[in-house]
Amino acid sequence: MYAYIKIKKMMKADRITELIAELKSFKGKIIGVISHVRPDADCIGAQVGLCRWLTRQGIEAKAFNDDELSPNLKWISEHFPIAKTTLKAVRACDAYVFVDGNHPSRFGRAGEIVEKMGLPVYLIDHHPDPADLYKIRISDVGASSSCELVYDIFSHTPGILDLQSAEALYAGIVTDTGSFRFDSVTWRTHAAVTDLIKSTGLQTESIHRRIYDGKSLNQIHLLASVLGSIELKYENQLATIRVTRKMLANHESHYHDLEGMVNYGLSIIGVKASVLFCELHDRVKLSFRSASNIDVNVWARSFNGGGHVKASGGWFDGGLDEAIEKVMEVGAKQL
Repeated sequence: MYAYIKIKKMMKADRITELIAELKSFKGKIIGVISHVRPDADCIGAQVGLCRWLTRQGIEAKAFNDDELSPNLKWISEHFPIAKTTLKAVRACDAYVFVDGNHPSRFGRAGEIVEKMGLPVYLIDHHPDPADLYKIRISDVGASSSCELVYDIFSHTPGILDLQSAEALYAGIVTDTGSFRFDSVTWRTHAAVTDLIKSTGLQTESIHRRIYDGKSLNQIHLLASVLGSIELKYENQLATIRVTRKMLANHESHYHDLEGMVNYGLSIIGVKASVLFCELHDRVKLSFRSASNIDVNVWARSFNGGGHVKASGGWFDGGLDEAIEKVMEVGAKQL
């Protein structure tokens, strides 16, 4: 087993070295770095961190996303600007890197444009089953986050890690690990954070405060409404959380204000998995979390989604009540 792990680690290091050499070959050209739609801290932190690494290598980098950042993440884009996706801007690039997503469909309009360009595309991601598109891919489902993988690129090029890059990478690591409580956390995760702090003087408390604190009264009232909607099903093993358009409107809130609320279902004794159902546009957005052997990646794939074994997302075409009924029926099969 030890030999297998050691070989696997060497293979990953070889791919990182290969990717670094490829990216450096674009000096004097433009690399577009693209993060997935409805961006979270991990994809934005990885995107900003990689763009700053590219810039330190003398490579022009451009960052794109289809969607606006939530208010608690906008500070990360102060470390490197993230532009709204436009056909002209994306086409102006000579190569592309997708971060924190395994398929072009996760990247919205930017993904559609890149897929048709026929230019080199690279991947840095920790989700399973990546598309067969990438010239080189750093795809490691054992990594805690995409930011941990971007840190690995910094660690292969000593001396260029700076405080702003460290802040962006730490933001992604701390959020995607649930503040280091998920089983995706390994000694490598803690070693990466140790180096971020030791090398740059990173202050973690201020980042935690910017991400998790500073909520408005409306957001707190929304949380109260959301918690009041929790129901338990199948002998209290599955939790459902219901969020209607009216709830969001009444509290002058948006979908990004629901960040982390699905985890409250898991805090209930005996609950093995929690699903948040949110009316969004003409569909229902699904957020799955597991605290057991229930594989929510498999579960979410039945509903136009996917992700990780313990955290995934999906969509249901229909009403809220129907969504809860159908989604719970599928989830119950894993009990």
